[in-house]
Amino acid sequence: MMPLLQGIIVMATAPSALESRRVTRDIVSFRAALDGPGGMRTAVLVVDISPLGFMSRTEAALTPGDVVAVNLPVIGPRAARVIWSLGGRVGGEFLEFIPGDLYARMLARAPYDRPAISDF
Repeated sequence: MMPLLQGIIVMATAPSALESRRVTRDIVSFRAALDGPGGMRTAVLVVDISPLGFMSRTEAALTPGDVVAVNLPVIGPRAARVIWSLGGRVGGEFLEFIPGDLYARMLARAPYDRPAISDF
């Protein structure tokens, strides 16, 4: 237990995921094909991305440790390891980072796909 502050007990907690990120993520919204384990192919809606990883919305049953390939604008298929999966959202870490110049071109050419109300 930590000291009492104005009648409220403050407890030490782990840093939030945002605080522990190595790179800031860019908010995006584009659909992409994702190839997963066992020859599975599905569509995802990528909602944020960085040179190191991404978060997407999907109905696919992916689990941490799965290796997938997400088809990114300009770049094409990019291998990633699923780090977490929860409630229709999946976070992946690219097996190789995306170099800055290529990443900038991808962002510049990425479409903005508005999700339909029925999506995910």
